[in-house]
Amino acid sequence: MNESEIQRCGELVDLALTVGPEGPEFDGRPVQCLRLPAAAAPALEQALGEVPAGCGRVIGRGKDDAAGQVVLVLERGQAIRGQAIQGTVAAEGPGSLEALGERAADWQGRHTAGALPAGDGYRRGVLQQRMRERADTITSSLDAESRTILDAELHHQGLYRFEDLPLAGSVWQTVRIYPEGAGLADLVLPPAPVPAFWQVARLALAVAVDDAGRPDAEGYRALLSGYNGRRPLTAIERGAAPTLLRLAALDDWLAALEAGVDGRAERERLAALQVEAARLQGVWVRAAA
Repeated sequence: MNESEIQRCGELVDLALTVGPEGPEFDGRPVQCLRLPAAAAPALEQALGEVPAGCGRVIGRGKDDAAGQVVLVLERGQAIRGQAIQGTVAAEGPGSLEALGERAADWQGRHTAGALPAGDGYRRGVLQQRMRERADTITSSLDAESRTILDAELHHQGLYRFEDLPLAGSVWQTVRIYPEGAGLADLVLPPAPVPAFWQVARLALAVAVDDAGRPDAEGYRALLSGYNGRRPLTAIERGAAPTLLRLAALDDWLAALEAGVDGRAERERLAALQVEAARLQGVWVRAAA
């Protein structure tokens, strides 16, 4: 968000938002400004009203009548990336990896795909469709090595169809640190339902893969143990897990490029995960069995 968008968000929710290093802040703490179509807002707001500590809770609400949107401001916690988060996540209790998996499964029970109003233009393949659209806009600016990595990933993703996976209405994109410990952050409401496992892949990339793309098998198992205990994974989800994790790494790379960053670190992370795919398959399937 740029400064004017942050200012407008603050005006709509009647909070004195300021611009921080990562975007909007309230009282010096990072927050998320989330715009929702009016038709989608009631179900999501109800789900957010039920979340426990350790998720981004709503601290402000307003309406943009001209845009037909509801505007929410959510707590966002503090960012910790890569290996640093491994020492911050508790071994057990509310902020542990297992608890994060439980919380992710609980959220998908609170806000299901059926809560989204019918949309136009996108169908069940929205996740891959939008990723290809984003890739198309930046391909011409890439060097030869980057194009090779991107083309290889798009080809790999094209071999899989996610339409038959269980679906979700919204997903938490990452893990950040709240006063209570590690928790879910950066909520996204897609234009159409996405695979429920997309949320797990996004969280796993945040807490169980380091900046160099090396996965932590025990971290995977702990996260999946919590998730699987609340919402048992299907066989098709277990099979799709490594591909969705790679897609999450591609998502991060594209986001860096879209933000005007060179994206080298994110690119190398994706390239490393491309090499690790076979080993990841074994880790995830055994963990969820």
